[in-house]
Amino acid sequence: MTNLLEKALLTGFGIFVLTIFLSMINPFITQISEFNGTIENDIIAYEDFINEVDLAVKFIIKNPGANYLSEINYPKNLNVTFSDFYVKYDFLIENKLNYKIYEYNKPFINHFYRNLPSTTFILNVSCFQNFIAVIFN
Repeated sequence: MTNLLEKALLTGFGIFVLTIFLSMINPFITQISEFNGTIENDIIAYEDFINEVDLAVKFIIKNPGANYLSEINYPKNLNVTFSDFYVKYDFLIENKLNYKIYEYNKPFINHFYRNLPSTTFILNVSCFQNFIAVIFN
């Protein structure tokens, strides 16, 4: 009988310690899950922005006499470089610098967008003398 009582007390004490431990670690688990959610949102924002600019440039390549105007959300921690036949996107994910480079068959007017605030801009893409101009107003 004593052996059974000891096992019951040890099991109860173990459950008690486990409950205290889980209640102390619970706020950190929520912070970690919220942090992972913001990373996913940032990646989606980068992809949406890059796809919108890519679509605009392809539209201007097919229709050189047209202008492409669109409202676009500029994500945070993104630098964009338009140079020669390339567009380079530099962005931070988990404090690591990532980049994407797109190549097109028409040259760009050289523009460098560094440290722009994350807000809504008007994307203006047009063609001047066989050069593509991309401007964020």
